[in-house]
Amino acid sequence: MTRQTGIIITVVLVVLVACPSIFCCLFGALTAAGQGTSTLGQQTNQIPPAVGAVLVCLSLIGLLVPVAAWFFLVKGKTA
Repeated sequence: MTRQTGIIITVVLVVLVACPSIFCCLFGALTAAGQGTSTLGQQTNQIPPAVGAVLVCLSLIGLLVPVAAWFFLVKGKTA
């Protein structure tokens, strides 16, 4: 695998994994701060802050995937 192929794979992972993880992290942070609500019909419920903490942790793992891909596929290879 060449360096160029590793860079392409890393960019694809950033678009497919890191971008949604950023939005998930923002939603999780707002939910953990007590701002999350869900509406079903006429009923509005508060989302527990623990759900927000879990979302933040999972999104941080999602942000590590492109970094790990870059480290293993690109770093250390010569052009």
